[in-house]
Amino acid sequence: MLKNDKSYFTYASGKKYLSLAFTLARSYKHHNSIEIPFYIISNSDFSLPWDLKWVKKAIVSKSQVGPGLEFKLHLLEISPTYKSIFIDADSLIYSNIDFIFNEFDETPSVIGTKVTNGIWVDEDIAATSNEFDLGYMIRYCGAFYYLVKNKQGEKIFDYAKILYLSGRPFQRNENTMYDEPILSIALSKHVVDPLIDDGNIWGDLVHFNYEDQLNIFKSPPIFDNIPGSATYKFWLPNGKYSPLILHVGSGNFNKKPWIFDSIRLKLNQKYLLPIFLSDWLVKAIAIPVYQLARKLLR
Repeated sequence: MLKNDKSYFTYASGKKYLSLAFTLARSYKHHNSIEIPFYIISNSDFSLPWDLKWVKKAIVSKSQVGPGLEFKLHLLEISPTYKSIFIDADSLIYSNIDFIFNEFDETPSVIGTKVTNGIWVDEDIAATSNEFDLGYMIRYCGAFYYLVKNKQGEKIFDYAKILYLSGRPFQRNENTMYDEPILSIALSKHVVDPLIDDGNIWGDLVHFNYEDQLNIFKSPPIFDNIPGSATYKFWLPNGKYSPLILHVGSGNFNKKPWIFDSIRLKLNQKYLLPIFLSDWLVKAIAIPVYQLARKLLR
């Protein structure tokens, strides 16, 4: 494996997440040259739409990646190239992102911030840091990981798997574990410095008052981090920021705003309509029909 090999990849299991992954891939192509390959990895075989034949796919066994979000503990081993960036399937890309590789060094990392107190992912940060002899924990969202297939990477992910199998309780729901507390401890244990989260590379829709700002054909949305506001994020600098990658969340599948950008991209790339016409059809037909359907369902 060549050390200059780079790729983006996502993981998708089942029809819903494959649909999300297809839209993510289209958003990548719309804003990027696709010289850096984009992979969709799944635990069962699938067919790519004709307009996504440029996407590379890889199939891994279910026994290798485990159930639910457990696959994130195996990101390093399923990552397709020496360096790679994992993006959750339920995300969209709003600009060119190839420069992001230059922001990291030779250690797996995340976009986040170091924290030493408070409560996060059901962990008392000070107590957890003392338990594992950490100088800090990393507050981040597991929708984005930077990965490097080297010895340091292996140590971090091996340690994370040991934590997972240790029997210690970590944040989870009735269906699956969550990756953030385990990998935060593993990354911090190996003294990883996260790429500081200033809101301008990655963002999560749940934190934003987006209304009608999102349009995949236009510039990235601009948000304002105002102290005291309902959407204020204490871990981000005050003022305006504009995320290039937006984690919309799988709960927004077939809901706004994901569905509108999904239709825009499909009309343009799969059905070969011009951008202006694809956008007009969404505004003139898709949005009014969607709003009417919501009113009728109420």
